[in-house]
Amino acid sequence: MRRTLASIAFICLVCGSLAALETTLDWRVGKDTVIFSESVSARGSGFAAIITTNIGEYDSLSMDGSRSTLEWRRTYKSEGTDLVAVRDGPKVRVKGTYKGRAYDKSYDFGDLPWFQFQGISYEELYRAKAETGSFWTIDRKSLKPSLFKAQRSETEAIEVMGASVKAAKYDLTVSGVPAFLFTSHFWLREADGRFLRLDVPPIFNLPRSRVELTSETKP
Repeated sequence: MRRTLASIAFICLVCGSLAALETTLDWRVGKDTVIFSESVSARGSGFAAIITTNIGEYDSLSMDGSRSTLEWRRTYKSEGTDLVAVRDGPKVRVKGTYKGRAYDKSYDFGDLPWFQFQGISYEELYRAKAETGSFWTIDRKSLKPSLFKAQRSETEAIEVMGASVKAAKYDLTVSGVPAFLFTSHFWLREADGRFLRLDVPPIFNLPRSRVELTSETKP
């Protein structure tokens, strides 16, 4: 499903600190662009996030201490979508209005984490020093859940914001699609696990896309 996503602006509140970390990422998908503004903050023993776009989308997350989603709310008025998804044990129930019609479906994620906005949750893979990690994501546009697997590959230097940065590279695959047909890659900064870049290859009729950190203001 073609997505018109290209630019993301992240505002993250560092856990345990009142100081804010502001970052901007550029997401390019073909010739289409959408600007995402994202705020992540510590809340109790977990995290909360608010994501908005310049085309009127609104998403909010409640996450546990491992950045696994507990609740996801989505509103996109021009599409006629107003949904809430809540996790209860292995089950995730998505209920509300989707494209103007009543929607109510449940999915079984077992004991695996739910990374609804992957870029927010990737830091947990780095913090946990995991060589591999599997997690679920519900597509924001189609509401189809997919099981992903991240495999740490190597540490290398990549060019970010005009400078060479040491980063941990991960291979990202999705269940049901052979790795030789479709493998994405993302990089996390070695110093702190911050998300730096995601490269998604073209597949079927979908264009190549890239998400990349373009600026940050450190507290």
